[in-house]
Amino acid sequence: MRTIILGILIIFSMNSFSQKNDLQVKSNEKVLGKNLLNNSEIRGFEYVFPDRIEKTYLDTISGSLTVQLRGISKNGKYLDNFGNILLYDLKGKKLKWSKKIAYQASSLQQFSNTMIYTVGNKSKCLDVNTGNELWEVKNNIYYVDPIDNIGIGYRFKNLTGYSNELEGIDLKNGTVIWKRELNREYGWNDVFYVNDSTMIVVAAGLHAVNINNGSGWDYNTITGKKDYTETVVTNAVGVIAGILTGTGVIATGHNLVRDIVSNRLIDSSHIYFASKEHLAKVDKQTGKVIWESQLPSDLTSKSSIFMNDSLVLMVNKGFAFMGQRQLDFGKPFIAAFDNQTGKQKYLSIINEKKDPILGFHILNKEYYLVFKNRIAKYSLETGNLIKEMSFPEEEHGELKNFIGNHVYLTNESGDFSNLRQSDTTKVFVFTNKDKILSIDNQLNVAEIIDFENLNLYYLQTKNHKFLAKDGLTWIINNAGQKVAEIDATSKAVLIGTTLYDKKNDSFLAIDLTEIINVD
Repeated sequence: MRTIILGILIIFSMNSFSQKNDLQVKSNEKVLGKNLLNNSEIRGFEYVFPDRIEKTYLDTISGSLTVQLRGISKNGKYLDNFGNILLYDLKGKKLKWSKKIAYQASSLQQFSNTMIYTVGNKSKCLDVNTGNELWEVKNNIYYVDPIDNIGIGYRFKNLTGYSNELEGIDLKNGTVIWKRELNREYGWNDVFYVNDSTMIVVAAGLHAVNINNGSGWDYNTITGKKDYTETVVTNAVGVIAGILTGTGVIATGHNLVRDIVSNRLIDSSHIYFASKEHLAKVDKQTGKVIWESQLPSDLTSKSSIFMNDSLVLMVNKGFAFMGQRQLDFGKPFIAAFDNQTGKQKYLSIINEKKDPILGFHILNKEYYLVFKNRIAKYSLETGNLIKEMSFPEEEHGELKNFIGNHVYLTNESGDFSNLRQSDTTKVFVFTNKDKILSIDNQLNVAEIIDFENLNLYYLQTKNHKFLAKDGLTWIINNAGQKVAEIDATSKAVLIGTTLYDKKNDSFLAIDLTEIINVD
């Protein structure tokens, strides 16, 4: 039944994408904030669309705004399957074109003047000015290099489906300009550049890809587990957790455990990278393996690595991802390796299979590890346990993670200060009861802070920071003093001296020239 429904959605999307819609966009100038330096109004424009805004893309040169509309069910729990794509001229205040889209079967990406619409197993390039189709390829484009105007994705074959044949596609005309075998069985974990023309794809290892011809080296390893059938224990990564730590999760697949990898760690010549099998040091220009250190494959999971003096340190967290779910996987451990030889200095298993590490913080040569109902402190030098403290759930709630460096606290005078920097002898952990616990070096709770006093720093100019709370943004100077109050969320972006944001069905353009023109 699911396959039939998906097929119907694909047919709908292919047939209806070219249809026109009589959609109306209203624009009006309004007060969207206050300049606290002179008590003057901050004005801007509001553009109201006929449904909830899912995504936007703004081309500031042409003044064109691409908007994807997607409504929500009456009970507010589900997103609609169908919506609309609009191109709106902000300068001329007129709708240029609109088309329908079936979201479960298709998607839209835009990079500068290149608009890629994918439906089923095909990617189409659309003319930005008209929405008309320019070309089509039998490929699901994964990634676009907007500078060289090349898209890359996997070739779809009628009999076998998506293959491991990666193609480079000239986005001017849809011509395939190179092909390359690149394993996709565990999905893509990351993409980054090591020079102007060479990108590294993290997918079942590390793969250098010259964006112009597809050439490059391969370091192959295992970064997932296929056909995983054990009972899934879900540990939801909530919205608040993602916001406060500054992290996010992108999930794919439904029977594949993925993300059994670390972050990449890069110095001037090398990439350090942990997989299910090894921690490796790889020459980033040639792909030569400088050293590999064996990891316990039955224990290894999602991990973080970082450099400390002459050591590569590893925190193995004891979880991985399946689809959009986080599940217990492997066992948590901490380890240290010599960065020149790869020789293991220690590997300390934290003997709690069903209690993954939710977060870690390094302070005074010690690991602070947070679990669901406890915090533990380990030596960075030896890997030995120093101290552990339990935190009853009925008293504090479930512990979630350490806060990121972008959480600011309002003080008694109304000014703002960075919470982590306010007392560098403490660590700060947030819970599912909207509390932040200030923890001293003996793992005692020194203070409890309410979320109500917190603001999230999301944007910075030379002389100002932007802090958001409850759909409102404060602009502060480098001394932490308020200079403006703006009707904008933490997803707002600053281009030039104009702040752009979306709220429900509205797109906002707020002129901040008087505030930040001194930058």
